[in-house]
Amino acid sequence: MNERWVCKRCFADNDATTGACARCGLMRGAESSEADRAAWAAQAGAPAAAPAPGWQKWVRFWWIPALAIVLAVGYFTTARRGDDGSVTGGGQLSAGDLRAGDCFDFRTEDEEAEEISDVHAVPCTEAHDFEVYLVADYAGTAYPAQAEWQSVYIEHCVGAFDSYVGAPYESSAIYASMMTPTSEAWSDGDHEFVCYLYEPAGTSETEVLRLSESLRGAAR
Repeated sequence: MNERWVCKRCFADNDATTGACARCGLMRGAESSEADRAAWAAQAGAPAAAPAPGWQKWVRFWWIPALAIVLAVGYFTTARRGDDGSVTGGGQLSAGDLRAGDCFDFRTEDEEAEEISDVHAVPCTEAHDFEVYLVADYAGTAYPAQAEWQSVYIEHCVGAFDSYVGAPYESSAIYASMMTPTSEAWSDGDHEFVCYLYEPAGTSETEVLRLSESLRGAAR
C-alpha cells in the first residue's frame, strides 16, 4: 500500500515521498485558511481547486491501523455476547465476526500490519479506540482495485455515517475508516468490508482518543 497525503490548500492528492504539494506548492503538514485557499484559487492560471473529497479523512488516516481482514477458519473467540448480540465480556474476536455497534482495539502487534485476523472486543462502556458502524458484503465479482474500494467507502461508509453518528460526515469531529478482505480471502468467497469510527486526539494524525462510550448518536 502506498501512503498518500491531501493538500489542505487545493485538496490535491500527493504521493508520500513529496514534501510539497505538486499542484500549489504548499508544504506537507502546513495549514491553510479559507482566505488562503480562496487567494490561491483566484490566481491567474491556477488550476481549479477540487472540492474537498468526502473521503479526505479516510485517505489521510487509512493506515490507522490496517487495510485487510483475514478470516481465521475455526478461530475460537473469547469475547462474549449477550442475548441482544452486544459484546458483554471483553476478549479476542475474529475480525470476520465484527458487527455494527461493536467496540474494539487492535492488538499492539497488529497496529501497522497489513493483515488482521482478530481484534480485542470490549463493551462500549469500557476503554476502547474504535467502533464498528457498518458491516456489509460488496457485490463485485473481481477483487476491487484501490480506486474501487474508495468508491465503496464513499457510497457505503460515508453514506451510513450520518444516520449512525447523528452528524454530517464532512463536518464531524469523528473520523471513519474501513477494513477490507485480502485478495486471497476474496477468492475464498469473503467479500465483507467493515466501516468503523474513531476520534483523533486533538490535531494528531497518529493518535486516537480512548473512549468509554458508544459514538452512536454522538452528534458531533
